[in-house]
Amino acid sequence: MAYNPAKLADRLQELAIARSLIPPKFLTGEPKLLTKKWFDYRFLSPLEATLQFGAAYREGVRNYVHKNLDRDLAQRVEGVSVALPSAPTSTFTQLWAARQRADEFCIPYEEFIEFSFAFAAGRKRQMAPTPIQLHANPTTEYAWHAEFEKFRANRPSFALNPGTDLPQYHIEHDRSLAAQTDFRHALASAVSDNPGRWSDVIVRYHLLEPQLSRSMVSDLVPEDVREQEFENAESEYDAGKWGSRTSVTLDDTDFFQSCFGMQEAQAEASDQCSLCPHREECHFHTLMVDTITDRNFGSVSPVAVARRAVGAARVAKHRAKKAALASTGGYI
Repeated sequence: MAYNPAKLADRLQELAIARSLIPPKFLTGEPKLLTKKWFDYRFLSPLEATLQFGAAYREGVRNYVHKNLDRDLAQRVEGVSVALPSAPTSTFTQLWAARQRADEFCIPYEEFIEFSFAFAAGRKRQMAPTPIQLHANPTTEYAWHAEFEKFRANRPSFALNPGTDLPQYHIEHDRSLAAQTDFRHALASAVSDNPGRWSDVIVRYHLLEPQLSRSMVSDLVPEDVREQEFENAESEYDAGKWGSRTSVTLDDTDFFQSCFGMQEAQAEASDQCSLCPHREECHFHTLMVDTITDRNFGSVSPVAVARRAVGAARVAKHRAKKAALASTGGYI
């Protein structure tokens, strides 16, 4: 594979930094989110996605304060820092966890946060919710999910909105990756449910923004009008009514999915991993991240090691106290 050296170094460093900041139990969940998260985020590292989520959250806080609390204060509100911390913090871990929970719903972060703050405003909260409070809790679970389904139902289908213009989803860049395959199934389903003019579908998703192959589009168009709709589409496209197609050159680094190089994204970890065309490269680069993390942070899993050290120190302190009490007959 031909990797861009600078992009590769940046991605591996991001993975090492993530290990230095986030507990392993959160990192191991990333592969399961690959085909659940919104399509634009499937080729981002989890660290970059978390920073994007943080930026969206901060904007959401400002909008919430402006609408519900204090207009003058709104632009001075920070919400959460979008800068990387130099050491593990509960705030950044909560931001990471909140981003993962948002990924479960396959909508853009901005829309998820828009709904969550609107839900909070409807319940007359005096304070803006923290990232971890954006989601349903045992008290609000039924109402939250019911309102969320209404919110999503009132949004246009992503296929008509449109969903994404990432070149990784273009047919000429297809590598049978899970992110690509799932996207095409979702797009075909959405188009089938809300087709509009079939010639428009052909131009938009096959000729102009080639996200579906000719055979996939052909299967969607009713057979009795298929030939005529293709003729109409090609005629309109050739006449320039839809503008021109832009071709984007990608290197192999651009096809790293969000789970690439994660500690648990190994060939034996799941069916998704075992069937991935990148499984060997992923495993190799996971080992590279081990080396980088160990070199830069003193361990392949710095947060886990640090927590064990804190726990060991607490146990040692407790035992020392018990020993001191025993030696003095219960008095110090």
